[in-house]
Amino acid sequence: MTTQTLAEAKKLINDDLIAGVAEDIFTTSPVWNVMPWTSMSGQAILVNRENALGDAQHLAVGGTITAKAAATFVQDSYSPTTTIGDAELNGLVKATSSSAGVDQMTVEVQSKAKSVGRLLQTGMATGDGTGANLNSLHTLCDASQYTTASAGQALSFELLDELLDLVKAKDGEVDYLMLPGRTLRSYRTLVRALGGVNETIAFDMGNGRTRNIDVYNNIPMFQNDYLSTAETANGAALTGGALTSIYAGCFDDGSSKIGSAMIYPDGTPMGIDVEMVGPSETKDESITRVKSYSNFVNFNRRGLARLTSINN
Repeated sequence: MTTQTLAEAKKLINDDLIAGVAEDIFTTSPVWNVMPWTSMSGQAILVNRENALGDAQHLAVGGTITAKAAATFVQDSYSPTTTIGDAELNGLVKATSSSAGVDQMTVEVQSKAKSVGRLLQTGMATGDGTGANLNSLHTLCDASQYTTASAGQALSFELLDELLDLVKAKDGEVDYLMLPGRTLRSYRTLVRALGGVNETIAFDMGNGRTRNIDVYNNIPMFQNDYLSTAETANGAALTGGALTSIYAGCFDDGSSKIGSAMIYPDGTPMGIDVEMVGPSETKDESITRVKSYSNFVNFNRRGLARLTSINN
């Protein structure tokens, strides 16, 4: 366990010119603000999806019915995992901080909460879905939902159109495109080359404010710098190369049948929870636990598609 030190705490308590902390650790991912959260009961959400339809036939008068095959289904299971960190504060550090008007424990909890949130966003982008790790766009996108294979290719409107054609869960309606910052810059270069102006929309971020988001075919393009820019060809691996992917998909509508969402257990806070653990048994320290029971899921394989091997 690592507790806060006086040397680190004095950065906040020796000078009262600025109250609080100026945030300086950022990674751009506005889609996180609009990703839906779906509650669940029990240990997992079980999703039965179509595998093959029961057959049918055209039948002439007096003909024999041979279309007898039953439908088949595939069951997917999604479970939450734990993302957690303890904020520990020494009694002396707490006393000296408080005397200077600084609630050091609050500062530590805020920092831990930011770390938990960043881990969730990292997991959504690059998690491998094994053990306690989150599922990700990379692990959840079905192999049938990849665009045409390529060893490396520059972004084009034609490739974006091919990507959008793969998203069928909402009868072809696409809710989002997600791409790294370097690829968004390449898209803007394509638009400018046509003599056009980048189209944007004022998107409601759900937190009392809006922000301008680039669009393609009226579909918001969310910059996500948690996505890998070191992929190998065709998204085979997230490291070892210099390529990246663009994802297109649908947000789930609460039915657990359409598209992407975060899940969490019923009876727990949506997102991040803060729990007062109390004093340590062996040290003069108080402990506050910051955690999230959640995971990233995709409820419909036709609700997520991937354009791989982008090299610019």
